[in-house]
Amino acid sequence: MEISRITNNAFGAGGVDSQEWRERPGKMIISNTAFVSLVVVMTMLGSAAFAQTTEITHVATPGQVPDEVEPRPNVSDAAPGYGGGSWQGPATGKSNWHARYDADGDYLSTIFPDDAATLTINDIAEISYYTNRPTDTPAGRDWWIQIYTRDETQWYGDRFINNYNDHSDTDAWVLYSTAEGEMTFNHNGTKIGTTDTNGEMTLSQLQTNYGGELVEMISVQTDSGWNGYDGYIDGLRIELTNGNIGHVNFEAVPEPGSLLLLVIGGAVGMLSRRRRPA
Repeated sequence: MEISRITNNAFGAGGVDSQEWRERPGKMIISNTAFVSLVVVMTMLGSAAFAQTTEITHVATPGQVPDEVEPRPNVSDAAPGYGGGSWQGPATGKSNWHARYDADGDYLSTIFPDDAATLTINDIAEISYYTNRPTDTPAGRDWWIQIYTRDETQWYGDRFINNYNDHSDTDAWVLYSTAEGEMTFNHNGTKIGTTDTNGEMTLSQLQTNYGGELVEMISVQTDSGWNGYDGYIDGLRIELTNGNIGHVNFEAVPEPGSLLLLVIGGAVGMLSRRRRPA
């Protein structure tokens, strides 16, 4: 069907009065008002087609631990939706892994190639992860989430740790999330020398107080004071306010096909670094 625009000249100064369009055999005639509306709708549809979000999964293996003891590989159990394996805490010492910007593998850029350079706390919509605490786990112990902010004069600005010490479930994979204020954070140290008196903060409250700070890294860790930890971690998920989602699948060894994903992720990270301003 052919679509034609009705101009004032086509039907006189009054156009087509209250009738927005007329259909003739093989042709639809549209008034000025309807034509403009059609153009707006088509433009919106076109914009939506190009405004696509990304969802990237990085497969983390024990060898990617940057500066602490590697976790023990768990090849037989995983959190729902995250492959066939997971990480168990180290037999001695502590373990960690960082989704860090421009260091320690630059994994923040791997999962958010277009966002990492300018990512602020305000840009985070949700953080979640799974842990599995064995029955005999002492109270107050679990893998934790820690957010570090960026400071060009030192290796981090502010640091916030989640309320892992409230975790009490055992012998099952449990999802902990910032959604609905379930996961909270407290100020866990700074190299700037300031004092924080906010106490436990939901993600929303954290954004109110520190939202403009750039993210240096989002890290998972155990405590060196425990000298080992038997609990498990898997499935870190970070969603941004623009809809982009990054997953970290903690695996004992790369799954079949994931080596290709690692190569692709590395290439994306390299391209992202080359696009950064000097």
